[in-house]
Amino acid sequence: MNNEKWLDLKEEIKTKFEVLEDKTEDLIVETEEGKKKIGTQDILICQSPLGKIKLVRINRPVILDKKVHYHRRKEGSRVEYVYSDTEFTHRLEAYKWNEEEGVWEKIDASTFNR
Repeated sequence: MNNEKWLDLKEEIKTKFEVLEDKTEDLIVETEEGKKKIGTQDILICQSPLGKIKLVRINRPVILDKKVHYHRRKEGSRVEYVYSDTEFTHRLEAYKWNEEEGVWEKIDASTFNR
């Protein structure tokens, strides 16, 4: 989902439903060199007729190369990724709040009507 479609979707949701939260967070991974930011995620939580819904748009740079460094010792190997500075991938995930268990449950996209 590109930036324009994401902004259109957010505006449509804001006009139809009560928005409870709208934020952007950094995606951090632990590497041998320490913590590293590899992208962001946009989070939109709204109150809908189905209950609380959370949309998460994950924005990550495109992986250009994957280098595997092998070690003869027990540690095994280490993988190093080379990321693009200009190209990004975007993925949208939807969750529904489960009141009974108090957790977000992922909504399976195959259940959506076309």
